[in-house]
Amino acid sequence: MIGFIVNPVAGNGKGKEIWDHLEQNLRQQGAVYHVRKTSREGEAENLAVELIEKEGVNKIIAVGGDGTVHEVVNGMYQTGKGCLLGHVAAGSGNDFSRGHGLSNDPIQAIERIMSDKREKVIDLLKINGRLAVNSVGAGFDGEVAKTTNESSYKKWLNRFKLGKVAYIWSVIRVLCTYRPCSVTLTVDGQVIPFERAWLIAIANIPNYGGGMLICPGAVSDDGLAEICVVSNVGRLGLLRAFPQIFTGAHVNHPKIRFFRGRQILVETQRPLFVHADGEIVAQTPICVEILPKSLRICG
Repeated sequence: MIGFIVNPVAGNGKGKEIWDHLEQNLRQQGAVYHVRKTSREGEAENLAVELIEKEGVNKIIAVGGDGTVHEVVNGMYQTGKGCLLGHVAAGSGNDFSRGHGLSNDPIQAIERIMSDKREKVIDLLKINGRLAVNSVGAGFDGEVAKTTNESSYKKWLNRFKLGKVAYIWSVIRVLCTYRPCSVTLTVDGQVIPFERAWLIAIANIPNYGGGMLICPGAVSDDGLAEICVVSNVGRLGLLRAFPQIFTGAHVNHPKIRFFRGRQILVETQRPLFVHADGEIVAQTPICVEILPKSLRICG
């Protein structure tokens, strides 16, 4: 049995528009399915539990953005049942879709999901008891995620399909006021101290913030997270390096270091905001653990 969880307001109404189109197509095909629509932040998690526990679905298709996928996966994981995840991208960033090569065309995405021909098992990131499917970020990028989510311009820019610009504008805003601090990173037991660290990104896919390649070497099913740390660079230097993130060229920057590991502890001089898949979930200190081969996805 198939279940849909639809976020109508994803992408400033793009979710509703895509679902209306999909639903018409599904009815024409005589498809049998259950559907739940979210009405508030955080609801998709509970709806995923409901579809699995009460309706007996074994495949959930999330229609929305990365935040919707994040919530659905956390709900699926709560049940402890091997439910399959499909995704139709309808958000502003759509990093999950991009990172796994899913189709941008809703009808084609559904056809792929229904065919079950493109299925794989990926790792998850566990942070303080919560799950992330794409990435976890602390420091500067956590502040950027918070600023973007609370901004009025994100919705306005989404109307014109310029969701990426909202993230870039938040980067510029936060850059003017953010204060880097000392960070101690422990990766699989190895302790690495940093002075004046700006951000720590822990990723399961390369894509981040709507298409940036923050961790270009991240692989979703290798049992390891890739970690990017930016430290000891001034504001102007960080601003100059920023465009390189879109192509992955920042891997050669002398102030940016990369690590790979299964268990990552982040301790900081002061509490820093932490996001999981773009949603603020905690403050440092945090422990991030890789859960290998923990989610079946299709499409």
